[in-house]
Amino acid sequence: MVEEIHDIVTSLLNSDGSCRDLNFESPTWNGVQAILVHLGESFTGGSATDHDGNEINKPFPELLLGLAPGGGRAVLEGGTPPITRLQIFVFAEDDGTPFVELTFFPDDVELTKDLRRDFLEWAKEIKTRLQARRYYARYENASWRFGDTGPESGVFLMSNNGGTNA
Repeated sequence: MVEEIHDIVTSLLNSDGSCRDLNFESPTWNGVQAILVHLGESFTGGSATDHDGNEINKPFPELLLGLAPGGGRAVLEGGTPPITRLQIFVFAEDDGTPFVELTFFPDDVELTKDLRRDFLEWAKEIKTRLQARRYYARYENASWRFGDTGPESGVFLMSNNGGTNA
């Protein structure tokens, strides 16, 4: 179950110059490992840097595993629809729990026969693999506070607050 705050397809394809972010509530480190393996299988190439900005020199997709648990950033290319290019940011919060943000631009979204359904399935699969409670799909907003869904938040979609793997 999801709460569609604004039209998903319009929000994904709106070329306003900003990116779209997908943030996850309470992912687990095991989930981070699982999603990095999955993304390595879903994209044909990419590059990654660790939390200090140093390039991770491993063959793709193994370089993605260099992001967990130390953190870092990867740019993935050659993905299957609906998202064909993706940036992933992973780092440890102050309490040691993982933070995960997936970022893409409208040009990275491939218009499929049913983009709404395809995006919802894609986001749900990511959430499930991360073992996260919820996700927020939103327009880029540097002042966004985690969980804010107010009118100025930029959030256009929020998943249910299900338990792990819900």
